[in-house]
Amino acid sequence: MSDAIREAVLQVTKAKPRPGMGACSSDAARRDQADDLGAALELHMPILLATARALVRNESDARDLVQTTLEIATRRASDLRDPAALRSWLLTIQVREASRLRRRLARLVRMSPDVMDVSVSPAPNADVIALRAALPKLPPRARSAVVLHYLADLPVADVARAMGISENTTKGHLKAGLARLREELGDG
Repeated sequence: MSDAIREAVLQVTKAKPRPGMGACSSDAARRDQADDLGAALELHMPILLATARALVRNESDARDLVQTTLEIATRRASDLRDPAALRSWLLTIQVREASRLRRRLARLVRMSPDVMDVSVSPAPNADVIALRAALPKLPPRARSAVVLHYLADLPVADVARAMGISENTTKGHLKAGLARLREELGDG
């Protein structure tokens, strides 16, 4: 070890802690906040996974989408203004990431909307199978609106905020999406 490196190591090991460094009450508070955020995110994972499954076409992409959503939420936790709106905020992140994923994949691969993965859930009924087959046939914006409003149970205002559009535009997507689903499912 050179003398300069040895001297630097000695200075570092003998240095007194500066104010604001080391374990202090603010560090403990940050750890508590991180634990609280982790617990809150864990509570929302089932709805995030269910929504992701409806937004993307296969299980692995849905799980990747949830993981990306949680990663972004963790990094941007300070952006959450109202903790009561956590679910809506997470779904907003997820919808935007699903749109980015869809655009990225569209550039790489052109797939037929008729191609679908086989469901891995235990014996879904005929209505669920029909709905899963019909959802991918909706335009992406209408599918997002329908999934968020009817499957994730968000109010129209939250769906609009999640999609970055007005409430009236959201209602239009919902109306068009439902009409298309009724057409696909034969519910005149």
